[in-house]
Order: sequence, then structure tokens, then C-alpha cells
Amino acid sequence: MAPKKSNIVELPPNLKFDPRAKSSPFYGADEVETSRRKKQLQKKVEGQEAAAAATTAAENVENNDDDDDEYTDIEDDVDDEADEERVLYDLSTKADVPRAIPLPQRLHVPVMDFNSGDEVGTFHLSEKTFGCDPVRVDILQRVVVWQRNKKRGKRNAGARTKTISEVSGSGRKVRNQKGGGVARAGHSRPAHWRGGAKAHGPKGNIQDYTTKLNKKVRRMGMRHALSQKLLEGNLVITNDMASNTHKTKVLDEMLNRFDVSGKYGVTALMVDDAQAKEGSEDEAFVHGGVNVNLKVASGNLHKIKVQNQIACNVYDMLKYKKLFLSLEAVRALEARLEK
Repeated sequence: MAPKKSNIVELPPNLKFDPRAKSSPFYGADEVETSRRKKQLQKKVEGQEAAAAATTAAENVENNDDDDDEYTDIEDDVDDEADEERVLYDLSTKADVPRAIPLPQRLHVPVMDFNSGDEVGTFHLSEKTFGCDPVRVDILQRVVVWQRNKKRGKRNAGARTKTISEVSGSGRKVRNQKGGGVARAGHSRPAHWRGGAKAHGPKGNIQDYTTKLNKKVRRMGMRHALSQKLLEGNLVITNDMASNTHKTKVLDEMLNRFDVSGKYGVTALMVDDAQAKEGSEDEAFVHGGVNVNLKVASGNLHKIKVQNQIACNVYDMLKYKKLFLSLEAVRALEARLEK
């Protein structure tokens, strides 16, 4: 790889940038030291300081005030020249901005071994499901709103309270208006009395928060969410998601190889479509399309969520940083979303 050419840029004196801020155009660039200019200024300062010291020692005590003023003027001149020092940055030292792999090369992904974290092969993803370009953010937003409204569902399923006119009780005045030493009262059914009516209670109206969204739009949202994960580089394809043990510690060590979970790891959504043949030894270790050991081991990892490909949805894919798909899940998603 050919070495980068130096790209020296001067910071304009009328602009103030903090190079440590990410919004600065010089973030990550190394400052170029103008050594020649610094040596000249250093020699000039040393000479002026020596001359000022000699002059101060030769003068009488009566002229000390004048000498101090002259020395201060010299320092001010040096400071002004130092302020005029040019600030240079080498932009070639900035880190490269990660860029997405273009299509169709992006669809050719490696297959990782879930237990060891090593690459065991390659796989070519379907362009219809994983190659949506550009990604429609508006479609993702519509699907997320539909999911959240569906989760809210219906509230107040027929709850209804009685008003003053419906509560059982007489309308006769309970006690005398005055003279009893207590608050005045009319009938025995007010809302602040025991056995009275309910103030501002529900009237039986059902609050329905669910909204409608066409099935084609929902499938489109799934395809664009999968394409976005592949575009970000946060899609991991594994050969399977079978775990040999239900221990959380073992699963945590396996996920650390992918920079997932742990104290400093990212979150991850794991989608599988495990199918056990009848009468085989693996039948007891698969339930609902997910390996039982994996489901049990991930129960104590709050950064991990395990589900089958039927339950895979747009909201969870956007919520979690990385997306793990087994080869069985990839084939099932492509078959379901390309109808």
C-alpha cells in the first residue's frame, strides 16, 4: 500500500477551533511543529532576557521602576510574535472514514463459527432481501410506529363506573343544614363519601391505539432493516447457534469474540431457525426454532435477545447494535420476504 502524502493545512488566525472536538475539521490530525520558527523565537527571547538582566544589574536602585517597564514591553513584544505563530495540521494523519462496501460485493459475506469465532466459509445473500439501496427511513419509521401501537393495544376494555344518578341511595337530605357542627350535606351519594359515586370514572369507551399497515409495507420494512444492518457492517452470519451447555459464562466468552455482551460489549439480536428431525438426538435441545441451551444461557445477559425468525421484527433490529443470523434463519427470511 502506497504511503499517504502529507497534506498540510494552516488554521486561519481569525477562526477558533478546538482540535479535540469531533466537529472540528482538524479532529484526529497531528499538529505540525514549525521548529525553525520556534528556534528563532527562542533565541530572540533568550537574547532579550539576557540584555534586560544586564541592564537591570547595571542600573541604580532609583531607576528600577523604569527598567521593569522596559522589560515588560519586551515581553509583550515577544508574546505578540508568539501569538502570530502559524498553526499547521497534517490532514494525512487523520483516521480513514469507514465506508460501506458497494453492491453487489456487499452481498458476499463470510460465515462465522458460533463457538470459535473463526471464519468457516462464505455465503451470498439475496439482493432482494439484503440489497435495498437506498434504505427507506420513512418505511422503517412507519413499521416501528405500527409495532408500538399494536403493543399498546386496547385500553379500558369495557370498564364503566356509576354516576350519582345511578348509585343506589335516597335523595333525601341526610341532616340539617345548620346546627350540627359538621359540614353541610344533601344526599348520601357524593363522590367523596363511602359508598358514593365515582368522580370522572371511565364511561365504557374502549381506547383503541392499534393502527393498520399493509402487509407489503411490513415486509418492505423488514427488507430495509436487514439491508441497513448489512450496510453498517453489523450483520454476522453464523453456521448455527447451537450451544453445548446452558452456562451463561460460556456463552459470554463466546460472544466476547464478536465484541458483544460483557461490560464494554455492544448489544445483539440473535435470530435462529433451528429444526430438529424427529427421533434425532438434537430434538430435545430445540424448542420453538431456538436452541434450548442458548435460550437458557442468554437469560441473564441483558444485552442479548434470542428469538426465532418468525418473531424477528424491525423494532428489535433497530434497537440492538448487531444482528446475528444463522444460515437457516437467512434462508427462511429470504423465502418469507420474497413472496
